[in-house]
Amino acid sequence: MLLMKLEHDSNTLDTKENELSEQPERKTQRWLAFDYVRAIGIILVIFLHSTVYHYGLLTTIDLEDLSVFLMVMYVVLNWAGLFALLSAVVNTYSSYLRLEQNFKNEVKHPAWKAFGRRWCFLGVFFLLLNFLYTYLVSPLTMDFETQTLSHSFLAGVIRTGQFYQVSAEKMLHGSVFSMLGWNLIIMGLVFTLIFRKRKNYKKRNRRIIVLILGIIIVLLSFLRIYLYDDFENAIQDRNYFVAYLIDIVAGNYFPILPYLGFGFIGGYFGMILADNPTKKKISRLIWIGVGWLLAAVVAFLIPDSIYENIGLLDDIFFDYIIVMFEIGFFIVVGLILMIVMFDKRVEKSELVESNSKKKFSTIFLRFSRNSLTFFLLERPISELVALLLNTLFPGWNNYIWTSMLFGLFMVLFWFLIAFLWNMVDFKGSFEWLLSKMFKITKYQTDKKF
Repeated sequence: MLLMKLEHDSNTLDTKENELSEQPERKTQRWLAFDYVRAIGIILVIFLHSTVYHYGLLTTIDLEDLSVFLMVMYVVLNWAGLFALLSAVVNTYSSYLRLEQNFKNEVKHPAWKAFGRRWCFLGVFFLLLNFLYTYLVSPLTMDFETQTLSHSFLAGVIRTGQFYQVSAEKMLHGSVFSMLGWNLIIMGLVFTLIFRKRKNYKKRNRRIIVLILGIIIVLLSFLRIYLYDDFENAIQDRNYFVAYLIDIVAGNYFPILPYLGFGFIGGYFGMILADNPTKKKISRLIWIGVGWLLAAVVAFLIPDSIYENIGLLDDIFFDYIIVMFEIGFFIVVGLILMIVMFDKRVEKSELVESNSKKKFSTIFLRFSRNSLTFFLLERPISELVALLLNTLFPGWNNYIWTSMLFGLFMVLFWFLIAFLWNMVDFKGSFEWLLSKMFKITKYQTDKKF
């Protein structure tokens, strides 16, 4: 009986392998729902950065008594988890299909070439880009106790009119690029390990491992609060290497805890979308988002006395609850959008044709496919425009409503730039330069997302 079972399992495995080798090549499709979400995200970044960071009375804000508007701004400014989730979904989607082709073509080290090598390369690139971004154009940071502002180099030069010394502490803080970089490196290595064998790469329990890792990381992220004092002590002692390591894991800006958890959960969704997705499969995933929303509500309703007993009664813990709410919100809204736009998927060739000079792409898609360009340029451009307004109308930004108008103006400004730049297919943009670089280095990302 044992011998017959082994022979049966062997024949079943051989049959599955033969079926895999006979399958036609599945082309990677572009899900337009991701384009719209990413476009909305970058438009909100432009509006919020322009509104908040140019508010003339920013240093006078009382965090203990925020108005409803500023509270909404405060919450939305912390929604960087959207980019962690979205990046993981689209990268996993394309790499998982590449993994399938690697197994089909008997590629040596298929998982490493689908996930590890490409993701680690892109992750290191983002980490290097993080230092340039943080030094040159990152948003200001503020110490509410001392009411002092810390700028990046270009913003500091524009505001002071002279050479600006970027603080060492600001350089240690992460950005969305450092978060994406570490996510890609860690997830690339983990996925290489989990999916290195052909017989395992489509097993449901392997995908569940990815989902469970994400849930555990997010749930345990509150532990980072206990490391904040160590970070401050390391800064005071000028032990910048230790401070950087702490910031990677638990810093106030884009730490591994919890954004790596967002990444693993997004990776799970990406695998579902890569493996013959249906509306029914996608709709089932909504319960994960609902669970996170309920967890956030429960965490918020727990009496303060309980948190105080374990040393968590802190404003920072409120941020953690916001993050819990974020992930549920992103999942529920994003999946609803995926279901509504389920049939709106295009091949790369169709995308190129629809985005030609003669057929302008939609406004949102212009923002989505060049989001890195807008993200890197919005800060110095807004500083220059604000400088002009300060010269002509001193004190123009001492009211929140005028700052909001400024944010709206900057969004309209970039709409115009996107319209004009699209006429030459965005040649010279950062995305255009990156595609050239990745092609030369043979780490082409196939820019399908």
